[in-house]
Amino acid sequence: MKNTIKPPIWQEILSDALIKRSFGSAELQGLISKAQKEYLSWDAFRYQKMPTGFSPEEAWAILKLNRMSLYQSTPIKADDGRHFQFALMNNLYGKLNYIDTYASGFIKTFSETKPSEAEKNKFIITGLTEEAIATSQIEGANTTRQAAKEMLASKRDPRTKGEQMIVNSYQVMQRLEIWKTLDLSQDILLEIQKLITEKTLENTSDQGKFRKDSDTIIVHDPVTGEIVHTPPKEQEMHRQLELFIRFANNTENEGDFIHPVVKASILHFWLAYLHPFVDGNGRTARAVFYWYLLKKEYWLVQYLSISRAIIQSRKKYDNAFIHSESDDNDLTYFISYMADVFKVSIVKFVEYFEKKISEIEDFKKTADRLKDYNERQIALLHYFMDNPALTMDVNTHQSKHGVSHQTAHTDLMDLVKKGMLAQTIKKGTRKYIFMPNLQLIKKVFS
Repeated sequence: MKNTIKPPIWQEILSDALIKRSFGSAELQGLISKAQKEYLSWDAFRYQKMPTGFSPEEAWAILKLNRMSLYQSTPIKADDGRHFQFALMNNLYGKLNYIDTYASGFIKTFSETKPSEAEKNKFIITGLTEEAIATSQIEGANTTRQAAKEMLASKRDPRTKGEQMIVNSYQVMQRLEIWKTLDLSQDILLEIQKLITEKTLENTSDQGKFRKDSDTIIVHDPVTGEIVHTPPKEQEMHRQLELFIRFANNTENEGDFIHPVVKASILHFWLAYLHPFVDGNGRTARAVFYWYLLKKEYWLVQYLSISRAIIQSRKKYDNAFIHSESDDNDLTYFISYMADVFKVSIVKFVEYFEKKISEIEDFKKTADRLKDYNERQIALLHYFMDNPALTMDVNTHQSKHGVSHQTAHTDLMDLVKKGMLAQTIKKGTRKYIFMPNLQLIKKVFS
């Protein structure tokens, strides 16, 4: 595992004498408590202030002994023959509680603000758009958010491989609404990978099929080029893939309940670990993460972009995989990280939601005064007030508001009739665009 320091083999350091000494050190117990609360990796732990009489390696051995008593096993089998495991620490409970509590609280917020179905659709479209862009950027899609959002909104054809990746991911995110009603299967996994990689692979025969040993798949660090993961051989990959699908579909009894966010994170890690495809593994794994939460009625995720939160802490995302593999197959690192970014994505969406709801309320007040304009038209005129140099087209207006092409066209032509917009043909194309009459728009709002 590169970019991190491999933890010492703590079993070789642990001894009866060390355990006895640890009982008498309040300073060591304080360090252990802090390390458990923050779930420090060896990379971070070795730089902590060590208790008197204890080396970092000795303190680490005592910490690992404490963690071992808390582990729960998973079905994921590592190449060393041992299973991955995780510990439900208090700080992880806290993150999960926040996610569940806020998801419930948000239902109340929705009921109080009463956004219309059209407004809800706009929030969903924004969430799908942001997730499609971010999950593709994680895998190297080289385009800006603004350019990608414009492409998706206008429905123009992608011009680069990166833009094609984003279009593909957007289509997969839309399809999850159908797949969430189904049990996971190999066919669905293959369909996700096929859609995600469409028109982006050098060898199109790699679409919609599992890798073979002859493909020689190795995961490299995108910056250093070092090997960070060697997936299981083809036979073991297929064996575990059957367990993966069974695990995804089974319903736990009360005695073996796994929190949905924890289980979704396990599925995410497991599929990435198996790396069952030549390409598209990361995007497929994140799609499965969404699929499972939607299936478990975490409806809020359709409004979120968890991958955008991942981009903003990309190094931690990579390290969460690395620490989980290098430190006794401890999945707690990855699960805790995914709970973190889930929480961050909720916070970001709430901020966005409250801002947009405030704008919607303003639009409604304006609409009460401007009886000749609908809310979509008022929103568009506000848009031109803030972006006077931009233009609009029918497809973009349609996508922004989740309406039919005919409704979008009617909106724009009505504004042309009222003198608010001027219709022209975009230079070098046969596409109609609409330009604002800013003087008249300002007069209307004044």
